[in-house]
Amino acid sequence: MVTWLDQKMSGTVHVSASTTGPLALAPAPAVAPAVAAPAAAPAAPAAAVAAPAGASLAEFQQAILTVISERTGYPVDLIELDLDLEADLSIDSIKRAEVAGEVAQRLSLSVEGDESELEDLVKARTVRAMVTWLDQKMNTTVTATVTVAAPAAVPAAPPASVAAPAAAPAASPAPTEVGVGIAPKRLVARESVQPGQRVDPGTLAGMRFLITGGGPVGAYLAELLGAHGAGGQLGVLDSEQADQGFDGVLVLDGLTNLDEPLLPAVFPLLQRALATGPRWLLAAGAQGVTGAADGMPGLFRTIAREYPGLTARFVAVDPAATPEVLARQLLDELLTAADAPVVARRGDDRYVADLVPVELGALAAGGAGPAGDGVSEAAAIGLERDSVVVLVGGARGITPWFARALASASGCRIELVGRTPLPSGPEDPELAAATDRAALVGVLARRGLSSPAEISRTAQAVLAAREVTATIAELTELGGEVRYHALDVRDAAATRALLAAIHAEYGRLDGVVYAAGIIEDKLIAEKDPASFTRVFDTKVDGARGLLAGLDALPGAPRFLVFFGSIAAAYGNRGQADYAAANDALDAIGTRYAARTGVRTVTVHWGPWAPGVGHGGMVTAELSREYARRGIGLIDPEEGALALLRELAWADASVTSVVYTASGW
Repeated sequence: MVTWLDQKMSGTVHVSASTTGPLALAPAPAVAPAVAAPAAAPAAPAAAVAAPAGASLAEFQQAILTVISERTGYPVDLIELDLDLEADLSIDSIKRAEVAGEVAQRLSLSVEGDESELEDLVKARTVRAMVTWLDQKMNTTVTATVTVAAPAAVPAAPPASVAAPAAAPAASPAPTEVGVGIAPKRLVARESVQPGQRVDPGTLAGMRFLITGGGPVGAYLAELLGAHGAGGQLGVLDSEQADQGFDGVLVLDGLTNLDEPLLPAVFPLLQRALATGPRWLLAAGAQGVTGAADGMPGLFRTIAREYPGLTARFVAVDPAATPEVLARQLLDELLTAADAPVVARRGDDRYVADLVPVELGALAAGGAGPAGDGVSEAAAIGLERDSVVVLVGGARGITPWFARALASASGCRIELVGRTPLPSGPEDPELAAATDRAALVGVLARRGLSSPAEISRTAQAVLAAREVTATIAELTELGGEVRYHALDVRDAAATRALLAAIHAEYGRLDGVVYAAGIIEDKLIAEKDPASFTRVFDTKVDGARGLLAGLDALPGAPRFLVFFGSIAAAYGNRGQADYAAANDALDAIGTRYAARTGVRTVTVHWGPWAPGVGHGGMVTAELSREYARRGIGLIDPEEGALALLRELAWADASVTSVVYTASGW
């Protein structure tokens, strides 16, 4: 809760001990929710803690239920005390923090002098657990005053959905209003030789290491560790040995099992190892040559963010190097202080890639020509009215903005592909009158749907269908020829059949945009391996099936765009699976470009500002959090034009870029 208050309530928590009596609670003053305050807000005064006599458990419970009802739309009488706030009521970590904050404000919470106990309120997963926490504090004999001050110039650790790189470019102007977007900046990875800071080799003496895979490399490394007084125990990837509390775990399977991707299968091993508190966690692979290490860099960038005291590193090595050389390089990484979570070893040099601003040049900076925004770019790409562009995951989220830009600039044929089925008829008038999720949940609850999980699924399906319908209407109004295909891209056979049918009908397929994916954010320590696999496979298996379908066509497309995420480029707390999946997408795209010569680029997007009808993955709660922290959101129209310019004017050898509105 302390971290939450710092991150969610735009301030620093100060707790002063008092021995004047039991927990004091009083109605909160009428002030704006602290979570919506911008980063530059002045310090807030200390919260009042005058307590009314006779505050009861019933009052605590009613306050919590009322806040949840207002935030979600579920009627109070439907919110059972033992429902899981996230699993049953779809209250994610950001929204849960806001709920806890508003409850704290309404009750003018005062807590014990040990501020660490505050964490329990936001961690509580049920209403009953929140009420129990309040009851325990009410009966204590030590109280404290919580004050919320303006944040420091450099914020504390980022929340689960906000990345903050170790070496960020200069900050762009950030919006002060929630949801206001600005033009994104273009960043490209540039490698340089960075030896890193060495540590005393004596540090290894007495340490125990588990080494999985690697064949002769692992054997040589075990010998080198022995020469430094350390123990190197050889193991296998799927063993339970990681639970034994080794000082270091070294995953070298990416050097030997080149036909078997490490992810998602390696995640449970890494998760178990991290739970024991090791000092080192290293993995190695021949990145770029095969798909064995796809996603590992993105995963390790996130591990480094969630475990800042750990030396966590993925090492990309030259597969042609001898086992002895590779073993010495890995030993050297163990003796290099924690810095970059991803390095490459080639010859005698150690390379680290940093993201740096790189402009596209004069043509891209020239602005709209006489024909309007995007027209010259569409012509440079080779798009015209008879061109055909397929957008997978293109009817919802941020992708429709690019579809709009295509339709407006070229009038080309657009084939949208998504999992959401189209509605079979007009929407029910009562449901149609419910314009947001909370209102829709309320209508569905009044209609007798008794299960919050069923209500949530139904509401989500209605909202998704609305967005798809709106996208088709928008594109049609712009003069584009548009069709929608309901298909799960994880079905490789169905994807291949659809691509073949589109190509057979038009005799061409000019461009493909792949934006499929799901998010199920959790910190690594709390992550269900099945959820990690689901998030990873949805994006990665879908991409592989898409490329197999393209390979089967008579001709290749002009361009292929993968929509990635800035989480892959920087790592992001709570998004180990999503960062890994988008990083894997990057590697897959790079290999496809090298194999086919097709213009291929993976764009790792920063967060986009929500647009009317197309909110993307930035919820209202997350948008407020970004605004509070001064993190800029990409203007949707500017983001779409940025992609057109990337395809038109960028160096085709650049297969991976980052577009972000902030200096992350």
